[in-house]
Amino acid sequence: MSQVGQEYVCHGAICRCDKGSLPSMLQVVTNQTVHLQGKAVATTLDKLFVPFGTCLLKNNTPCFPMLLAWEKYFERVSLIAPGCHPLLEKSTIRCAIGGEVSIVNTLQVSVPLPPLPAQQESTRTSILTLCPLLLHPTDPA
Repeated sequence: MSQVGQEYVCHGAICRCDKGSLPSMLQVVTNQTVHLQGKAVATTLDKLFVPFGTCLLKNNTPCFPMLLAWEKYFERVSLIAPGCHPLLEKSTIRCAIGGEVSIVNTLQVSVPLPPLPAQQESTRTSILTLCPLLLHPTDPA
């Protein structure tokens, strides 16, 4: 996607809590039907993480996240049920203890697309129209 923070989040996305000592992977368990690049798309119902190491707010004791509701998700689309929205790279979720979890890597892979043949021909025609000397070079003699 072209705008920063607008990529969909996939199963296994790398996340971090600003109060945790380690990153963690988001486990998609609510959506088994909508996939992107072979991976399930995460939704606002997905809140399952391996603990984020130790928690700074609990004197570096083991982290057991108590997650609230996702914010900054794609509101215009519901995936598998009403109110079940896809997460975006910019999505965050607060922990009841005080931390905030954000997406570090969505696990999408960038794939450049080659220009379509029609686009190539259209571009060539436009260039030749704008530069008639390319069609009929002048004779220097």
